[in-house]
Amino acid sequence: MNGKTDWLIETKNLTKIYGDGVEIYALNDVNIHVGRGELLSIMGPSGSGKSTLLNMLGALDIPTTGQVFVDGQDVAEIKNKDIFRAKTVGFVFQMHNLLPTMTARENVEIPMMGHAGAKERHERAKYLLELVGLGDRLKHLPSQLSGGQRQRVAVARALANNPPLVLADEPTGNLDSAAGRALIELLHELNHKQGTTFVIVTHDPAVARQTNRVLVMADGKIVREDMIGSPIEEDLKMWQHSGLGRRIVNDEIDDLENLNLSSKQVKTLKEVLQNNQH
Repeated sequence: MNGKTDWLIETKNLTKIYGDGVEIYALNDVNIHVGRGELLSIMGPSGSGKSTLLNMLGALDIPTTGQVFVDGQDVAEIKNKDIFRAKTVGFVFQMHNLLPTMTARENVEIPMMGHAGAKERHERAKYLLELVGLGDRLKHLPSQLSGGQRQRVAVARALANNPPLVLADEPTGNLDSAAGRALIELLHELNHKQGTTFVIVTHDPAVARQTNRVLVMADGKIVREDMIGSPIEEDLKMWQHSGLGRRIVNDEIDDLENLNLSSKQVKTLKEVLQNNQH
């Protein structure tokens, strides 16, 4: 694949196997497409392959078999992956990974080292910190910032070289609920205003519901894909995939005796859940 396509990300039969004796499939024949400007989340239990997939997309790891294309480039064929990452992919991790002895602005400037002059670095770092709501914290050290503010600095740093793609691995994992909501609202705003593509790994359904599309992983595979709808639709999806929802749909009525529901009520619930599948 040469040149830019409608897809910013494409994987073909992506597989990652660990272990010499007993093979463990961290990824098993994964095929995904992510459009330019998309806001995508990836969910699944621990060990399902979410972070491994993110590492592949960011050229931090190589597949056992299969291919990864990012911005029209076959990642395996890129000779200088450091330059590729600097220009094409920004990263936001659960831990902000800010250098403790550098100010917020200096931390944001780091990815621009070797790619821009000092004046341009200073001006862009200031612009980005203002963009994420920290224009009055340019000279603050990480220890002088709250957890939510440190993650905002990490987001600004990820955008330093204006990459088309930002990969975020549990970005709200160490934040309280209010700071987590504020951070995801920021990513949503940046996605809308700048057209930056975000791929967010999360365990939090509330985070996933603020994205446009959700990929659900299990055992190294994509097992489900959901388009995000209205809040009511999303509540129904969560209920549909819960243990109770599955029992209602599968007519496992004996398990529902303690709910004191009539057969007519159960039938109505089943119809509501089944209609939400379409």
